[in-house]
Formats: sequence, C-alpha cells, structure tokens
Amino acid sequence: MQRTVKTMFWLMAAALAWRMPAAAQDRPGDAEMREVHAVLLGLAQEGAAPARDKGGDVYYAVVENPAAPRLATRLEVAGAPCRARTISALQFPDKWASVTLGLVDLTRVSSVTAYASVEDMIAGTNPVALDSPRAVQVVLSGEGLYCSSRMSLSGEAGTDETCSDRLDLPMTDAEQKARGRRALAVIANFCKAPAFRKR
Repeated sequence: MQRTVKTMFWLMAAALAWRMPAAAQDRPGDAEMREVHAVLLGLAQEGAAPARDKGGDVYYAVVENPAAPRLATRLEVAGAPCRARTISALQFPDKWASVTLGLVDLTRVSSVTAYASVEDMIAGTNPVALDSPRAVQVVLSGEGLYCSSRMSLSGEAGTDETCSDRLDLPMTDAEQKARGRRALAVIANFCKAPAFRKR
C-alpha cells in the first residue's frame, strides 16, 4: 500500500504547476516549516511522526479495522516556506483511491481568535487573549487560506474544488500548546501574516 501511495504522490507532484517565489534569507529550515504546516493542518495528531521521503513528510492514518479507509498525506514546502502543498490519497477497501491536492498559504492569515472552550469557538463568543493560559482553541482566518482539489483515480469525470477561509488549531494540553505557540510564532515573525501586523 505505501509503495503504491508513494508512486501516486510522485506522479501527481509531477503534474503540479504551483510556482513559488524565492524565499527570504534566514528562513526557518524546511523540516521546521513542514512541522508548522502539519500542526496547522491537523496532520501531527498527538505528536505523530511522519515518514521522511525526499524532501517531504508522509503521514499515514493508523487504523486497526481492515474495513476502514486508509489515508496517506504527503506534505512539502518549496521556495516559499510559508506556503505548503499536500497530496492526500484516501483508499477505501476494494475501491479506487481518491487524491486531493491542497495548497495552504500562511501569509493569508488576516485574523486570529482564541477561545477558552470548544463551545465558545463554535458559537463564536467570549474570545480570550491569544497569550492567555485559558486559550485552548485558536481560529486562523483568511481568504483562500487553504484550497484543495479532489479527484478520483477511477476515471470519473470532474474534480471537486474547494477553498476554506479558516484553520482550527487545538491547544488543549501542554504538548499541543507548545506546538501551537511555535507555529503561531512562525506565522507572526517569519510569514508576517496581516493578522499579527495589526497587533
């Protein structure tokens, strides 16, 4: 399965035509930036370590039920480290896989809101200061923050293209808080996102 998914990754990567501008000097390392993107995209659940693969990180969903779908996601950054591309393959047993190509751009983060509970986040009420110890959920918003295009390898016509204007960052325990604050620091200090320039 992993070999098949890896082959699909490289075939799809060859078809990608995203052009990224040259990065500034003193940028964070590629591995650090991949970790930041993985945290924000929910790939590094519970500190899951990816498989390293020629400049990219591959995350596999671990499931014990053989009837459950398998998900593998390759994450890579290139010339512009504040932008990352993902290639995800979702395989249901005895069915063709679907492949999703995604692009996240952290320079588009125009607002950041922290909440003390999931309920407040869902309701959009009672925000708290971003550096508050009570902050357990952070919502990053920005137009076209994460766009993706999904297609089936079964030969079905058409693709499903969507753009999301938000990313949710949980920080419910000490480990999540540490990873989340590192990611926010990179977005603020290196990516120079508008949300932090306004502060």
